[in-house]
Amino acid sequence: MTPEQENQLFLSIGQIQATQTAILKEVTDIKTDLTKRVDGLEARVEKVETHVTNNRIKIAGFGGGAGLLVAMAVELLKTGGG
Repeated sequence: MTPEQENQLFLSIGQIQATQTAILKEVTDIKTDLTKRVDGLEARVEKVETHVTNNRIKIAGFGGGAGLLVAMAVELLKTGGG
């Protein structure tokens, strides 16, 4: 191998290493971005779950109150109509 060929080989190896480093950095950046997005989605899902749970509690409370009002109305109608 001539010195020129050897020099060309080392340059090619250096370019390959630089390309691999750039690809690795890009993959790392993509992973970081995806992790942030997943964390953001998890936070949003938790917020929605909390909101849904709170709404269910409110609806259950309203339902229980409405049931009580209906029972009271029925009793009033029974006593008032009898």
